[in-house]
Amino acid sequence: MIDLKIRDYLDFVLYYTGENVDLPALVNRFLRTPIEKQKGRNGIRIFSIDDVRLVCRKYVHGGLLRAITGDFFLTGKRAINELEILLYLQGKGFPVVHPYGVLVHGKSLTKKLHLLTVYAENTTDLVDVLRISSTRKRLKLIQKLAKLFWALEMLSVYHPDLHLSNVLVTRNGGLLFLDFDKAHRKTVTKKDMENMFWRLNRFAEKCEMSGRLRISPRDKELFLRTYTRLSGYDFRPLMADKLERKRFTSRIGWFIESLLYGNVKQKG
Repeated sequence: MIDLKIRDYLDFVLYYTGENVDLPALVNRFLRTPIEKQKGRNGIRIFSIDDVRLVCRKYVHGGLLRAITGDFFLTGKRAINELEILLYLQGKGFPVVHPYGVLVHGKSLTKKLHLLTVYAENTTDLVDVLRISSTRKRLKLIQKLAKLFWALEMLSVYHPDLHLSNVLVTRNGGLLFLDFDKAHRKTVTKKDMENMFWRLNRFAEKCEMSGRLRISPRDKELFLRTYTRLSGYDFRPLMADKLERKRFTSRIGWFIESLLYGNVKQKG
């Protein structure tokens, strides 16, 4: 457990680890900054405080019932957990965006949760880079991604919702991870890793269906082969056997989601 500082102002509470924060000024900037709805799954706010440029991401409930549960939470636990995961990974040298804090707005049963991270300058979404890259650069990025999945396993972090939109590419070609919502620390089993790979594959196929990006069989083969070389465990025969059934299940889910919510924005 990481020792977090806590400050409150009006009906806001800030959890953080850095230097003292001018919370009234931060809240003022937060309230005055519009949501950029085209960015991220639910839109983000970007504003500066004390010469630090911040990204503010609001949490919403997932799943098919999110239209009912919306963005209200009983506690700040979900956001605080993600903050602690980011701080842990940062301390271990794993490439993540710099965590700033968690801002909880509201009381009792109407809490709204926001994660604050430092804006990552000179970065591009991995999906966009893969779409325009040469074959050689694309394959290098896929190898790096596989190595970092293995690194998460070694660091005992399980992330059941990790996909390509959670990753940025830096100016020097490195990868930077930005979303660890629903991740947690545990002994990561082979079944856990299989689940993470299926989540990644499901997102890749959704990208292909929407025309956003095509991930070729060779790309997937390289990813799994790189992981096998590092871990000593080969998922390829098992995943090949399950592939068609998984595809069918995923498409049913997308169809139901589209009926409930229309043209659903891709998760990021």
